Formats: sequence, structure tokens, C-alpha cells
Amino acid sequence: MPSIIGTDAVSALSRHLVMPVITDQVYGSNALWYRWNSGNKRQYQGGQHIEAPFIVDTWANGGTYTGYDVLDTAPNETEKNGGWDWKQHYVPVSFDARTLIRMNTPLAAANIIQLRWEQARMAMANNLGTGLWSAGTDANDLDGIRTMIDDGGVAASYAGLTRASNTYLNSVDDSATATLSISTLMTMRSNCNKGAHFPSIIVSRKEHYNRFLALGTAQQRYPIDTSARDEALFSAGFTNACFEGVPWIVDDKCPDGPNASNSSIFFIDEEPIDIVIAGDRDFYMRDFMVPHDQDAMVGFLFWMGNVINRRPQTSGVFRNISA
Repeated sequence: MPSIIGTDAVSALSRHLVMPVITDQVYGSNALWYRWNSGNKRQYQGGQHIEAPFIVDTWANGGTYTGYDVLDTAPNETEKNGGWDWKQHYVPVSFDARTLIRMNTPLAAANIIQLRWEQARMAMANNLGTGLWSAGTDANDLDGIRTMIDDGGVAASYAGLTRASNTYLNSVDDSATATLSISTLMTMRSNCNKGAHFPSIIVSRKEHYNRFLALGTAQQRYPIDTSARDEALFSAGFTNACFEGVPWIVDDKCPDGPNASNSSIFFIDEEPIDIVIAGDRDFYMRDFMVPHDQDAMVGFLFWMGNVINRRPQTSGVFRNISA
């Protein structure tokens, strides 16, 4: 039997107010996925897998000569390809007929179908944001930041190549520094700098973000210029600090450093990083299907691609800072 709500004048004649605003209580900060999915996305029709060519050596010949000197014209083999597999993610959206009928009322606070698809998109972004930081332990997940920004301690190989034999795939990896300071930050940025290539964003969890802000508080004698704000992140609701012109952001998915209370700190050169998408599988919504033996329907949200770094050596990571 149904549970009767109306047992007196008020409960029988007045309805509950359900606000038409649904508040997220579970999904954390996903700033880096938002930034790269907006600005670093490349979409291709498809292919067996993803490959990118690297210049791995300088030419051995070429130089000065005089008159009829014989010139060295031997060919140079200085290129090599790295490769990445396509990775796939899905989120299901399902309804039974009973639920749809009970929600089919003008008094409903929200359209349940629209709500569930929107939450599916949030879940997909959350899953991909987690995959963005993967360490390669799940072969089906993205080749995440912990595999790309490394010197072999987490991932002995990257892009199908061993780091021991292809040292240009090694990032700047600092596991010794235990205390955050301006000088250690300057050293990391300098060590990552190769010509015109250098980190364009710094990422940690909030404990190091707050620690960095505290370093500058005692010396601050002027207001912070709004030009230090990253406009793309700010427009999406994210804030940032700034170190030597480089935005420092909080991402809740940034992995642990020396312990669960202190994350690693990543200095990331974003220019060579791509979110590569296969065909139309970019939050692709497949229409509902009806099972032959259930009064229900199910749809899916699909994504297929990978995240790649074509130059890991201009990024770096602090793994041991706790103070």
C-alpha cells in the first residue's frame, strides 16, 4: 500500500517545496581536465593507434668547407616515432518505465532524463579527470600525467619506448627536496627550461597551494595584479596563484607525494600535450535501447582517445615536499 502523506489539513492540502536546483556534493575540482579539454584537444578520424614523430638527435654532418673540398653528404637518421593506444570510457544512463511514469508530472522539480544525462557528463568528466592522473596501473585507462612526467620510477617506458634507451623522454624528477621554498621552485622551473620551452602551469592539491601563498605573504607590499589571473580558468570558476608568471592551480585529483596529506607538485609544459579524440567519440551520446526482456531502456555516453605528451623533458615534479 502507498504511504499516505496527507494526515491533517496542512499535509493534505499543501505540497512539499522541492527546489529546482540540484547541488553537486561529490565531484571535486577537475581544473586541469577542463583546461586541456578546452585548449589542447585534437580530433582525428581514427587510425590503428596514435603516433607522433620525435627529433631525437642532431645532424652529424654539415659545417665549413673551402673550394673543392669533398662534402659529407651521408644521410642522417634523427627521427623516431612514439605511439599510444586508443583508450575508451563509458557511462550508462538507464530508466525503468515505472520511474518515468512516476516522474511524468508537471509538479516534478526537474526533467529526470535531462538531469541524468547531465550527471552522466559530469561522471564522464570526473572519470577522465581521474584518468588524466593515472600511473598506468590500468591498461585500459589514459596514459596519464604520472606516466608522462617521470624519469622511469613510475613508468619505465613511455609512448612505446623505454626511457633508459631514450632519455629525452625523462622529465625532471625531484624526490629529495622536502621543504617548499622560492629557491627550490626557481630551480625546478630552470631545470625544466629547454630553449623556448618551459612549464606553463603548476598543479598541486590545496595544502601546497596554501603553503606557496604563505611564502609570499610576509614579503607582500603591493596588491596582486589581476593580470596574474588565468582568464580561461577564472571564467570556469577556478582561481589560481602565480609564480614567475606561471599559474598555480589546485586539482583535487593530483596524486599523493610523500604521504596522503601532501600531494606531489607538477610543473607542466602544456604546449606539447594533446587530448587526442577518435572520430566523434567525444562525449558521444548513444540513443536509448530497449532490452527484449525488461520494461526499461538504457543509453550510453562514450569517449575514445588518449592524452599524450610529445616532450616530457620540459616538465617536472616534486614528490617529497611536506613542509
